[in-house]
Amino acid sequence: MIDMNKEEFMRGLSDSQVNDSKNKYGTNKLSEKEPESLWSMFIGAFDDIWIKVLCAALILKMAIAILGSLVPALAGENDIVEIISIILAIALATGFSALSEYRNSSRSQALQEEYSKTYAKVMRNGKLLSILTSEIVKGDTILIQAGDKVPVDGLLFEGNIKVSQAALNGESRDETKTSTISMDEAESTDYGSASKVFMGSVVTSGEGYMVATIIGDESELGKINKALTDDDDEKRKDTSSLKLEVVAAGIGKLGVSAAAIAGILHVALTLLRSNETTTVVALVLLIAEAVMLMASIVIMAVPEGLPMMNSLVQSMNTESMYKKSILVSHKAAFSDSAYMNILFSDKTGTITQGNLSLVEFIIGDGRIVDSIQSREFIEAITLNNLAKVSEGKSIGSNNMDRALLTYAFENGYDDSKNNPDKVADISGFDSEKKCATVTLKSGLVYWKGATENIIDKVTHYALPDGEEKEFTHAYKKAVEKQMIAQAKRTMKLLSVAKIDGKKTVLMAVLCLRDNVRKDAVETVEILHHAGIHIVMVTGDAEETAVAIAKEAGILKDEKKDVILSHDQLEKMSNDELKKALPNLRVVSRAKPLDKKRLVSISQQLDNVCGMTGDGVNDAPALKQADIGFAMGDGTAVAQ
Repeated sequence: MIDMNKEEFMRGLSDSQVNDSKNKYGTNKLSEKEPESLWSMFIGAFDDIWIKVLCAALILKMAIAILGSLVPALAGENDIVEIISIILAIALATGFSALSEYRNSSRSQALQEEYSKTYAKVMRNGKLLSILTSEIVKGDTILIQAGDKVPVDGLLFEGNIKVSQAALNGESRDETKTSTISMDEAESTDYGSASKVFMGSVVTSGEGYMVATIIGDESELGKINKALTDDDDEKRKDTSSLKLEVVAAGIGKLGVSAAAIAGILHVALTLLRSNETTTVVALVLLIAEAVMLMASIVIMAVPEGLPMMNSLVQSMNTESMYKKSILVSHKAAFSDSAYMNILFSDKTGTITQGNLSLVEFIIGDGRIVDSIQSREFIEAITLNNLAKVSEGKSIGSNNMDRALLTYAFENGYDDSKNNPDKVADISGFDSEKKCATVTLKSGLVYWKGATENIIDKVTHYALPDGEEKEFTHAYKKAVEKQMIAQAKRTMKLLSVAKIDGKKTVLMAVLCLRDNVRKDAVETVEILHHAGIHIVMVTGDAEETAVAIAKEAGILKDEKKDVILSHDQLEKMSNDELKKALPNLRVVSRAKPLDKKRLVSISQQLDNVCGMTGDGVNDAPALKQADIGFAMGDGTAVAQ
């Protein structure tokens, strides 16, 4: 075991140590994909099957025109006009396509650049400096505080914090990270590690100092980013192009068949009607006329305006969506969404709200109520709370404190009328005592914490209107029974009590959960009616995933529907997964590459796949999918 030297870490690296580390390990800058130029996009537009058909028609028409200039008898009247019209059709179609793609790419790139300009507080030469996160080197000491985004993978060696790793693993709960003096977990990739913090997670409470142990592309976020910037994967054609290729092949066969029939009939009927002996020269000219006729029919069969119209409509659609604050990075994805028949969806922030909400209450007689609005209860959850108010919203502290303050706001709480002078002492959450308390100057104590730490001391309980009644052994059993039932519904439980001398009043057992979005339930129903198969893929535990999937309407028949965990998925071969996919509804404890694998397997079955998500862990699957829907309030990597 290698121990840390805290004094050295607190001084930070010297200038020479920074240079040595930079030369040996590089910096924290993530790989960037080289932006495609407008010219490259213009050349790429010629990969479209219809543009290829038009180019072939142009070459054929030019060949006919040249032949006509050499043999006037074969010259057409409108050769020049037709050549110019085909050139204009090609130029307009490729031009619209390239300009639209370039404009959307520029908007997306500008969005990424805006997000990348982040700074970190770093100790160097014994001084605290603010530097770009991309300039951090391995061994740097970084101060992280509530609200900060962790800039590198590293170990916490001073202080205790809580972090939200939702962007990385899709779980909405906060993880507690404690300081360590050991470097044993320096290379750990376990998000549940007690002291390891990861790039991209957000500090929700506390502050501490960490040492950067893994930087840049070697970090967990960097690995995902590298997978996104690499172009090794075989590019899959968009569905719209594939459909148009089928149409092009059909028109091509029809045009060639018609041309062949017309050419043969022209030669045969001319020979039959002729009363004179046919010379070799006359026969050659006749065959040349037939070939010219066949070429003209093939050219006429090509709908020159279709590719231009397709590009124009797609460009207009993406511009229209942009005006509605929806950025379409790849214009073909918009039309592809009409063919989508399977949708893989993240849970946190997509199907659920992405934060805890106070949804139900267990009162002291074991009953469940959906609202408590008594003045004393609102006072208990707002005074014993370290979350702050900013522009009418709760910020800081932990997700439970924010949920309680949000509930108070929704039920008429006015922070400006709060009287802080009533408070004599406030103690934030203590991990050893598993509670937080606030003591008023009157001697009254509001207590908040784990129910098992208070329930044996409870003498009374409060009804929703504030009336107090005696708490009996039978009521205790009823409360405990209800708590077990609520835990199975993936509720997070927290008790609020009032202590007044020898009397301890249970005000309520609070039931909190990352609630299903109302619009998500409606959307799931609409997609089901449209015949779209929905699979929820989440990093949460199976119990949570199943409960949310049921409530959202994704999981309806547990006997028929398939539910898999990451471990089960990892053991399955691709063929086994293909057989299970039609009935698959939920995947729990999923890793980022699990999502990508599911999308890839589904595409091998000729499905048109959609993927929705908002976190870094969704990014590889969002890129792989035919249509990737990145939530507007999600991470920059997902977008």
